[in-house]
Amino acid sequence: MLGLQGRIDRYLMPRQSPATNEEYSASEQYFFPDLIAAAQLIRLSWPDSARFAASTALADRIAEHVAIWTTLRDRCGPGKRVRDAWAAPEDPAECGALLLAAETLLGDRGQDGTALRERIQPLADTAFMRNGANIGAAFRRMEVSTDLAKALVRRSLGFNRAGGHPHAGQLLPSRKCHFGIGHVPALLPEAWLGAHFTELASQKNIKSVWNLRHLRRVASLKLVEMAGGGTWPQCATTLGIPRITAERSLTVIKRSLLPGDLWPLLDVAVETVAKELDTTTLRVDFAARRRTLSTWQIPADDLEALTAGLAHLAKVDSLLIQAVVSALVWARVTQGDYLHSPTVEALRQAQQTTRRLVAAIGQLQTPSNRRGARLRFLLRINDYADGLVPGP
Repeated sequence: MLGLQGRIDRYLMPRQSPATNEEYSASEQYFFPDLIAAAQLIRLSWPDSARFAASTALADRIAEHVAIWTTLRDRCGPGKRVRDAWAAPEDPAECGALLLAAETLLGDRGQDGTALRERIQPLADTAFMRNGANIGAAFRRMEVSTDLAKALVRRSLGFNRAGGHPHAGQLLPSRKCHFGIGHVPALLPEAWLGAHFTELASQKNIKSVWNLRHLRRVASLKLVEMAGGGTWPQCATTLGIPRITAERSLTVIKRSLLPGDLWPLLDVAVETVAKELDTTTLRVDFAARRRTLSTWQIPADDLEALTAGLAHLAKVDSLLIQAVVSALVWARVTQGDYLHSPTVEALRQAQQTTRRLVAAIGQLQTPSNRRGARLRFLLRINDYADGLVPGP
């Protein structure tokens, strides 16, 4: 305990010369915030956290403090907050014992990220379950080190839990990536799917075209989480995917993979994509493509060239054809969903029906319709889109 007091004293003493934040290590910058957060976790998860007390005598001192706090909490009744719930023990021995246990819990954060999470998570689960949602929200708002924040965050199927709290204090990537969130499209490209998801895509619950589309969307959400952190709704916002669409895709994939314990196959497949993106030097900036095409419509001359010789298109409304081509080109260039293209979104924002446009695109893309003039038209659109972006 005296050793801990000495370390606290050293951090309290000002340095001989002014220093910027960059000159401090993470452990120095967040020494006190981390120690406070860990101490709160010890007391809120007691007695599960008793193993971090340095001795039986010190564990008894922590237990005395927790017993008093628990009594106050129980008197307040369910749903009510305890006054001064976050206050430190008034007794110096109890406070010292609690801080020493907190330091033991933290260990060497910079060198021990996985082990730190293994120590923290069981206590966090207990504390958050026992004390209500406001406790979890309070921990999310704490300005602690990145290592401790990663250890504290609760995860579900590879994502930080949304849990009704979309505004996390920090965005915490789940891995160190050499690619950025801008290099991730809204739908995983089919070439990536074929290269890395063969085993998963062969599962009978995934084989349908629409389920594969949900799989591509969920994989992209996960790649954004790896590179940029955040909950799945935050990842969806980054990719321009409506929350309800992302939620639907997650629901479909969970229903397909969880009963057969197949979710680890998804984790492995996405990790292989991430590793390839880490090593490649020719990454596509899909975010830049989305920005560039946010107000784009196919020029009239280009549209005329695409429809040349396709007599059946002469009977179709030219504005509808222009919207169809614009949406499909956007989807191919950005690897996005045409349903969320600027052309379709503009109709929604103007409170106009999208039914005709969506139906026309659907007819063109239906596999059974891909023959004759429709097939030639679709191939021309694809070639035109590919010609807009000859390189990354």
